Amino acid sequence: MDAIRLLHVSDTHLSPTHAYFADNWAVFRDLVRADPPDLLVHGGDISFNGPALEADLVYASAEIAGLGVDWLAIAGNHDVGEAPAFSRLNQPIDAARMAAWRRHVGPLWWSRDIGAWRLIGLDTALMGSDLPEEAAQIAFLKQALASREGRPAMVFIHIPPFDKDPDDAAFSTSVLPFRARRELLDICADGGVRTINCGHLHIYRRMRHRGMEIVWAPATAMMSVRRGLTRWRRFPRPGYIEWTLTGTRASHRLIEPERMFVIDMTGWSSVNGGTVTTLPPRPLNS
Repeated sequence: MDAIRLLHVSDTHLSPTHAYFADNWAVFRDLVRADPPDLLVHGGDISFNGPALEADLVYASAEIAGLGVDWLAIAGNHDVGEAPAFSRLNQPIDAARMAAWRRHVGPLWWSRDIGAWRLIGLDTALMGSDLPEEAAQIAFLKQALASREGRPAMVFIHIPPFDKDPDDAAFSTSVLPFRARRELLDICADGGVRTINCGHLHIYRRMRHRGMEIVWAPATAMMSVRRGLTRWRRFPRPGYIEWTLTGTRASHRLIEPERMFVIDMTGWSSVNGGTVTTLPPRPLNS
């Protein structure tokens, strides 16, 4: 039985005008071209500031397509914005931002069968948004799981479902809103989901919940070393996840390329509202 090799990369934050993370992306590009996977899934935040700069989405999607491999992507908050009530950056998801993603990248939610598996991608900015698309996405998820005909399912989302306690209902922009989280986890646990893959917080973690493995992909872009050490007692490093699917079995390994460098933005984000989107321009090749 031939194994399927799937790469999950997240939080690349690509931009032609704010190219702070281009060097680490170039390392990833070289590795993919040297050893192409069967499928690449980008876990969101392909762009530096897609909600404000549509050109970032254009550039980022072209960079991913330029890898020359089969690929899918889900949107992150730096691509289409955030659920309106949870919009830390004052960039609520709206019709124009969703249309820009569809125009330059692809659908907001999708399903793909590969080998014995069903892969499902969802947009976490819709979760807790109360937009019509939120209900449509949930209906899609239920149908994708109901029609899988015994296939194990792997779900890709950008924002993690929870940090440590799935029953923590406190307001947060780091994890899914409580109501949306509870609905998602119930549907996934009852629907045959084996693995939930996420990103957003730029650090690798793994945990189990109700029989599902939840894997956080690291970023190839910036890190917050202080947050990694204080919140999770882990030094964050750039990298990505390699999944091996053999029949109905799945295993993964963390890849931290030796030529990817830790870009610690703790200092900037601590005095600039916790975001790097206020960084001054740094064009490519500057």
